[in-house]
Amino acid sequence: MNIGYIILGHGSRASEANESLKLIANLVTEKLDSQNVKVAYMGLCEPTLEAATEELVNSGCGKIIIMPFFLYRGIHLQEDIPAKITSLTEKHDGKVVINFAKHIGVDDRLADIVVDRIKGVS
Repeated sequence: MNIGYIILGHGSRASEANESLKLIANLVTEKLDSQNVKVAYMGLCEPTLEAATEELVNSGCGKIIIMPFFLYRGIHLQEDIPAKITSLTEKHDGKVVINFAKHIGVDDRLADIVVDRIKGVS
């Protein structure tokens, strides 16, 4: 079964913010050795989660893992994304499995990055 991956961000009017998510997706593509990695945004820009899901389904993916690129567990993670996943699953009538990965959240690796950045200031 082909697996697709969606790196899901908030979306911004600032194009450089959206480009950063695309750079992350490129790194993930290399690390997973998969061409089925897409970006999607909750709002303010495209592609939407629905559009990225359709693209992966149309390319033959029977399973999709959505990875929310969020630090905090806000309304998008608590309500909006689960509701969209339910809607997408119903739309495809069980022909695709959609899983929701844990968001970035609090992680020791992030603290290491923060410390590196702090130490990098002269």
